[in-house]
Amino acid sequence: MRSMKRIIPVAVILVAITVVLVLVEGRESPSPGDIHMTTSQPVTDPRPAAAQEQELCAKHQLPATECFSCDPTLREPDRLWCTEHDRYEDRCFICHPELVDTGRLWCEEHSLYEDECFFCHPELREEETGSAEGDACSPGDAEARTSPPGELLCVEHDVWESECGICHPELIANLEPGQGLKIRLASPESAAKAGVETSVAAKGSSLGGLVVLSRLSYDQNRLARITPLAAGVVRDVSADVGDSVSRGQVLVEIDSQEIARTKSDYLSSLADEALKELVFNREKDLLAKSITSQQEYDEASAEYQMATNATKTRRQQLLNYGLTEGQVQEVAETSSSSSRLPILAPFSGTLVERDAVIGEAVEVGDMLFTLADLSSMWLELSIPEDRLSSVEVGDPVEATFDALPGTSVSGQLIWLASSIDEQSRMIKARAVIRNRGSSLKHGMFGQVRILPKRNLSGLRVPGQALHRVDGIPVVFVKLQDDLYEIRRVALGGNTRGSVEILEGILPQEEVVVAHSFTMKSEFLKSRLGAGCVHE
Repeated sequence: MRSMKRIIPVAVILVAITVVLVLVEGRESPSPGDIHMTTSQPVTDPRPAAAQEQELCAKHQLPATECFSCDPTLREPDRLWCTEHDRYEDRCFICHPELVDTGRLWCEEHSLYEDECFFCHPELREEETGSAEGDACSPGDAEARTSPPGELLCVEHDVWESECGICHPELIANLEPGQGLKIRLASPESAAKAGVETSVAAKGSSLGGLVVLSRLSYDQNRLARITPLAAGVVRDVSADVGDSVSRGQVLVEIDSQEIARTKSDYLSSLADEALKELVFNREKDLLAKSITSQQEYDEASAEYQMATNATKTRRQQLLNYGLTEGQVQEVAETSSSSSRLPILAPFSGTLVERDAVIGEAVEVGDMLFTLADLSSMWLELSIPEDRLSSVEVGDPVEATFDALPGTSVSGQLIWLASSIDEQSRMIKARAVIRNRGSSLKHGMFGQVRILPKRNLSGLRVPGQALHRVDGIPVVFVKLQDDLYEIRRVALGGNTRGSVEILEGILPQEEVVVAHSFTMKSEFLKSRLGAGCVHE
């Protein structure tokens, strides 16, 4: 027994010594990974910080413990889930477009509003929890960026989300002249490598007005479609196309039974009125001599008044058919109930169309002639939406026509439409010009220069500096070597390859004048699926 007691402590000591030796050997013996680190640069985990702490889901590349799209248990129990589009029902704008809040930016990558997306904006998580897992800015940052209330920072492009043209090109539709969106390039050398050149806009006065295409048409205020006001048959045509006619001149005559009946009714009314007037006057004399009663006098007076009204009605009917006062008077004097209805020219002008043929039956509204006063003509214009700021009703215009070389005609802008064509983004306008010598013809095309009455002045840029995005005129302004702004502008006139900018840029700002399509491509690349990608 005594020998056994001595053996046990010795065995315990040996085991303890063995454990110590193993620990020392493990600490001093480098592993293959340690040898690599001592012979090369330190190895860093290429995954994002969130992935180093926990694995990312394969589909969305988000922390697996936070991806509610993959793990249904992480979803809010009181919110419905759209299984078809893999998002909450109250965030499924495909099923429920009425839920879209147009005033908030949307993160397409994570199907959240930008001001809710803590994946793209981890600072939102810090605001919610009150603590941060890491500093937002590293010690090497030149300066800390302070976000105004309600504003989010686009980490990828280092601009505010509401100004990031690469992430949110759709915001250009809400811009006013002078407002813009930022475009951050990959490096300060990117613009130079792409051949982008900038220049300060030249200052100058108006470039001589806006030049647009136009089409001549008849002055609709001096145009008449001559039609019969009663059905009948054409019996005589007294004029032809191209004739200059005077006001009241007979152009065509038709036979109409309706006219004959109305003339007959008018003559009958005149006779009845004369008879009732005679009875009334006799009753009036008898009442003065107390021979007749008051009742008989009143009856005679009423019948005379009714006859007078009937005569006036028949007379007005003849006037409505187009007869003049003199012609109606002639009917009364001659007691003629002829069926002939003369159709007269309503004003002096030129007959430009004829459809009247002798022997043809015509109905009310059938066109017989078209009469136009060619002393003035209309110019029908189409003005681009972005040029409206430089024109207004009353501006003088000058028109030239290829068919009339060396001829220039002056006029005035008389009308601007109240709506813009949704397809062409043009607004219709109209100017009236004098047509001396009737040399201008309906349908003729020409060019019109609108000369603004206001003393407009702006900055000139080369034509290649101007671009249109969704019909909106824009230029690219340099802010820094790697930061540009796509800015909406208001345009004035254009001539000799130059464009006048009335509003949107300042005199000392640098505008991209060469290879500006590089900037436009950068701005529109998100529409091709190459926009903002948050890690």
